[in-house]
Amino acid sequence: MEQGRNPTRRYPFFAHAELTEENSGTHATARLCELSRKHCRLHVSKPSPVGTAVLVKIYAWPHFFQVHGTVCHSDSKFSLAIEFGEIEAQYVSVLNACLLEIEKRGDRTVE
Repeated sequence: MEQGRNPTRRYPFFAHAELTEENSGTHATARLCELSRKHCRLHVSKPSPVGTAVLVKIYAWPHFFQVHGTVCHSDSKFSLAIEFGEIEAQYVSVLNACLLEIEKRGDRTVE
């Protein structure tokens, strides 16, 4: 990781996403609304319970990123927070590109 970047800094970032529960195979479309190096927040029509293992696919043209993770927050406002597991090497550069794009735009972090 580059010096000076806070790995927990969360940014508003909007993109199409897909969420698949790993145990049940349940698939849902979602809207990505926050992104960081270790987490993301999604809006979904039926939030999964905390602790659910998931695969998240994010489509932010021209970028595609996927990561396995765990639901770490779920609320009745159709919002999920996903804590990322280990990110595959091929997707690390994609995540970095998305975050660099956000930083260049000067978007403020989410509190």
